[in-house]
Amino acid sequence: MSRFTQAALLAIAAGFVFNLETTLVKAIEGVPLATMVLARSIGQLAWTLPALVRDPSLPRTGALPMQLFRGLLSVVSWYTYYLAFAGLPLATATVLSFTSVLFVTALAGPMLGEKVGWRRWSATLVGFGGVVAIVRPGDAGAVEIGLPLAASLFSALMGAVIMLTTKSLSRTERTGTIMFWIGVVSVSVSLPVALPGLAWPGWGNLGLLVLCGLCGPFAMQLWITGLRMVDASVLAPISYVRLVFAAATGVLLFAEVPDRWLAVGTALIVGSALYITRRESMLARRAQPGKPAAPSASSSGAGEKPNSR
Repeated sequence: MSRFTQAALLAIAAGFVFNLETTLVKAIEGVPLATMVLARSIGQLAWTLPALVRDPSLPRTGALPMQLFRGLLSVVSWYTYYLAFAGLPLATATVLSFTSVLFVTALAGPMLGEKVGWRRWSATLVGFGGVVAIVRPGDAGAVEIGLPLAASLFSALMGAVIMLTTKSLSRTERTGTIMFWIGVVSVSVSLPVALPGLAWPGWGNLGLLVLCGLCGPFAMQLWITGLRMVDASVLAPISYVRLVFAAATGVLLFAEVPDRWLAVGTALIVGSALYITRRESMLARRAQPGKPAAPSASSSGAGEKPNSR
């Protein structure tokens, strides 16, 4: 089996597991949002424990303030991400989550000092045009403008900041160290928030919470492993298979039938994200002739979108 085939299968598996996580968020009943975020935080920390046993130096970091900031961004993102999926159709929330790459392009200049050309700015505006097509303000049959929609876009914005922060951290910090500190910070923040409403959820919900908490880090691991095999721009088109999983799950489990405007918005958002990814990959190759292109901020935005949480 070729490296590309292995990476493609890992990307598809990651998309399936990420969709399973959001399906569980939508399906769990009678459990406060804060409890679900706490479960996700504990799952994140638990996922790093085997690596910590193998390497006790894993928590060692030379960028503690940035690690704490990165962890705080993650837990805020999880709150808004889960709120969006609990209140919006699965396919709609999934499409809107992919706008992170558009926010990455907009933020790459002010945050990292990267030059963003007119082509990428044009693609970004087209992508946000896709958001307008999905929302359709003033249309009675459109997505309701309310807290879940705002949470979805804010989560995507947080995802973009997370990607750019992670890019900065990864220059000096190990992936395992970053993952560990995300777990530590998220548990420290989500536990006191969840405590007032914490109650026995029942065995069935407990099992779903455990599964939900482990889906996120498991999917991240699958995606990162795939990215180690091929360039992010190669995997980016495959990552959007998650939209197929979301649409199918929405129809089969929640009777959510996508309309034509969702299809139009999806085409604009995904098309612009793919263009930005390919463009950034091409520019990276030009900047480093003869070397494999390292994903830049915008290219890693589309390619590493699922890794943002």
